[in-house]
Amino acid sequence: MEVDFAFACDYADLSGKIHALGIGFDTIFAREVPARHPIFYVVAQLRSSVAEAGVKEFEFRLIDPDGTDVIKPLKGSFEVPAPAGVTETKGRIGMAFHNVRFPRYGHYSLHLVVQGREMVRLPLRVAPQPQPQPPQQQE
Repeated sequence: MEVDFAFACDYADLSGKIHALGIGFDTIFAREVPARHPIFYVVAQLRSSVAEAGVKEFEFRLIDPDGTDVIKPLKGSFEVPAPAGVTETKGRIGMAFHNVRFPRYGHYSLHLVVQGREMVRLPLRVAPQPQPQPPQQQE
């Protein structure tokens, strides 16, 4: 099983085609910590041999800079189909993370583990909100 793609985004719908908004962010800006982020999604597409077809168990983990789970791992299953007449197939996973509390600024990571094997690791940083710069005066 190999990863075709994986990304974090603001919203995703995987019914049929993948529809996603705000694809590929890797930084959450916060005025202060602890900070809560209302919702974000992680989407992955995995490609495999039809010999690997069947139901697969997965979990998403959100890890803090010390290697500790920020939230309880989100677990589920998905099916890798075995269509006739092909040698490889794909499975898609999407998971929503609701109201996640980030205890401090720093580097976090999102991990997708399928059947006990880490398939994806996405970096995620929580940083202070940038301060607005005063307008430049024309001379």
